[in-house]
Formats: sequence, structure tokens, C-alpha cells
Amino acid sequence: MRRMDILNDVLKTLRLTSKVFLHAKFCEQWVIDIEPLNLQVSFHVIAHGDCWLHTPDIPKPTELHSGDLVICLRNTPHYVTCSSELPPDDLPRNKPAGEGAEGEPTSLICGQCEFIQYYWNPILDAMPNIMVFPTKDSAGSNLGSVINLMINEVESAGESSNAVIDRLSDILFIEAIRAYMQLNANDQGYIAVMKDPRLSKTLTSFHKQPAKNWTVQTLSEEAGMSRSAFADKFKQMLDMSPMEYVMSWRMQQAYNTLTAGNESVMQIAEDCGYQSEAAFRKAFKKQFGIGPGSARRQAKEQHAPANCE
Repeated sequence: MRRMDILNDVLKTLRLTSKVFLHAKFCEQWVIDIEPLNLQVSFHVIAHGDCWLHTPDIPKPTELHSGDLVICLRNTPHYVTCSSELPPDDLPRNKPAGEGAEGEPTSLICGQCEFIQYYWNPILDAMPNIMVFPTKDSAGSNLGSVINLMINEVESAGESSNAVIDRLSDILFIEAIRAYMQLNANDQGYIAVMKDPRLSKTLTSFHKQPAKNWTVQTLSEEAGMSRSAFADKFKQMLDMSPMEYVMSWRMQQAYNTLTAGNESVMQIAEDCGYQSEAAFRKAFKKQFGIGPGSARRQAKEQHAPANCE
């Protein structure tokens, strides 16, 4: 399991789902403000034209051009607008151009990404609130290809286009993470751990066999480090101890298995490396605030078909 395989493992367990909710042209004076939607992750692809990004996370407004991508995490306040000046409060939000609108149009594709399993998300925790990927940086890369595919698919609106666009939205976010990892030097956080040769080797071994009887000692041996040096470096980079990570990841897998299948609680406990069902139930409730039985019932209720009168 390589570094990107660990990323795939995490994304699969967290159950990423994405979709486009707006494709429109804007003319004259306009502003996009989706903060009231309270989205976990949102993105904007500049399909055609030019515009500006305003956000408290970036001191100066950022000029955007065709092919650029903006990703916003944690519902961070931001505007995408026609001007380098902040939009006035009375300017209507999210209002596409009507018939007969004048001026050079700007075409935007806006979407959202959601992790269904959201209790602990090391990927989002390791990334900044706002990421801008200029077309000059992504041109010729996988990310640039996905952006172009999405623009073409949205504008063609062919058969089964919505399904294709949603899958492209998933790929867009994954490729953006990969691009961020390649373009940025991180000395802390989950991405930094995945880049570190010794710590990533430990993560690889653990993710291959999460039910193994792991200890700080056995984890440090995988990294080729002393127990204390490994524990200190892991804590410094990830802000959690090695065994806290082990427990959190096991609980993520347990939650997925519990809510998606019919395995017994004892079987799930054993698959996660617990010898006692009581110990597993205690750890599960500490992680999620509810017991395994309640979590399974809630999941079934959420996915139960609606009654038809």
C-alpha cells in the first residue's frame, strides 16, 4: 500500500459523495455567496470568463480565470464576484444573468462534496480552508484534465450527464487533494505524515492489518525508530498519539461495517482488533456518543423507504 493507496483507503472509508448544484452564466454586477447553505466542502470551477474571490482567509482578492478551481472547506465565508471590490450588501446573491443581459458573461460550475462518515476526517483536518488551483498550475495534469472534462460535460448536457458530472465531482476533489500534496510542503498534519518515509511506512502496515494487536512498540518497529522518538514525532505531526489514531481508524471502519451490513457486534469487534465486546462498545460510544445498536438503528431509519399514501 503506497501513500496514495492510504489516501484511497481513507476516502473510501469516509464515503465521499459529490454533486454539481449550479451551472450558470453571470453578467454585469453579480455575486456568488453559498455560505447560508452550510456546506462541508464546496467548489467553483470557472468555466469561462474572469472573476474575483473574496475571503477573510486571503488578505487580498484573488483574480480568477477560465479553468481555475476554488475549493472551500468547513463552510468558510467567501464570495465569488465580478469585481475586485467587495460586493455591496444590497446586491442580489446567486442571481444568474437573464435574457438580454449585457456585458461579457462569466460561466461558473458550483458543487459540493460531502463525507457521509464525518466524525473524524484527517484529510479535511490537514487542509486549509480555501484552496485555489490556477489553470496555469493544473494545465496538463490529471486535475486540469478533470476540470476540462467537467466543463465539457456540463455544457454538452448529454444523455446520463448528471450521473457523469457527479462522478467527475468526486474525481475533481480527489485530484485536488493529490495536487495539493504535490504542490505544498507540509511539516504537520495527516498529509505530512503520509509524505514522511518512516511514518507513512507505519501507516501502510497498519492500514493493511488494522485488526492486528498493534502497540506503540510494534508501530515504531515498522518505522525503524525507537518507541519514544516515534511516539513524539507522530504526536507532533498529527496532534494525536499513535494509539489514538489506531482507535479512531478502527472505529471508522466499525461504524461503516455496522451501518452497512448485518454482522454481529462481536464479529465487528474482533475484526477491529478487540477481544472483548464490552471494550469495543465502550470505545465506540466514546468515539461517536452513541452505542453500536443505536448507530445501526439510526442508519436503518435514515435509509428506510418513505411510506406511500
